[in-house]
Amino acid sequence: FYQDHSEHRVIAGIMQQILASHQVTLEIKEIDYDQWHTGEIESDIWLNSANFILPLDFSVFAHLCEVPLLQHCIPIDWQADAARWRNGEMNLANWCQQLVASKAMVPLLHHWLIIQGQRSMRGLRMNTLGWFDFKSAWFAPPDP
Repeated sequence: FYQDHSEHRVIAGIMQQILASHQVTLEIKEIDYDQWHTGEIESDIWLNSANFILPLDFSVFAHLCEVPLLQHCIPIDWQADAARWRNGEMNLANWCQQLVASKAMVPLLHHWLIIQGQRSMRGLRMNTLGWFDFKSAWFAPPDP
């Protein structure tokens, strides 16, 4: 996993402990983001996080398709899939299910992030970096 990602450090440590109990040694490598992104380092397992925004039919495939690491590690015809996706011919749910069924991807965690505060805030979205985007947020008027 790429360095400076504390959640990945914890997950990798837990995986290391579990595998050690089965006499399997897990070597953990923290690498810089550029090495991780391009997939220049050989590894049997990669930890990654992804932030998807609405609409999911756009953001899921766009994110996965633009990471060279995934194209390097997952042996599918990315160009043909990208053409099908752009032409609106891809069933994204089935495509994702195939990645999971083939064990090319194994979703571990799902975070549903919310901001605590005034419940009247509307229009708040997350950007692709996982930060809340307040530029289109507004407060609903109070009930009469």
